[in-house]
Amino acid sequence: MKPDARVCDVARRYGVKAQQLTRWRRLARAGRLALVTDDADFVSIELSDPAASGKSEGPVEITIGKVSVRLDADVSAVRIAEIVTAIERGA
Repeated sequence: MKPDARVCDVARRYGVKAQQLTRWRRLARAGRLALVTDDADFVSIELSDPAASGKSEGPVEITIGKVSVRLDADVSAVRIAEIVTAIERGA
């Protein structure tokens, strides 16, 4: 989201596709993807089963500090981002 940042450079740095990053930026600008701050960076995630692929069968668990939230597997990425933002802001 920084004015001098290039999508292709940021995507390469974090190992994501430029198209996905562009989609996230559009969603954020439209207010459909929550950002912690305008200069927010990616956060690291840890998979409980890194070998797993495809759609998750079980719940999604988000742990930030002492707060843990468990969600159904069909919760959208946008909703998960909103929840993470709310936790980060202390809401």
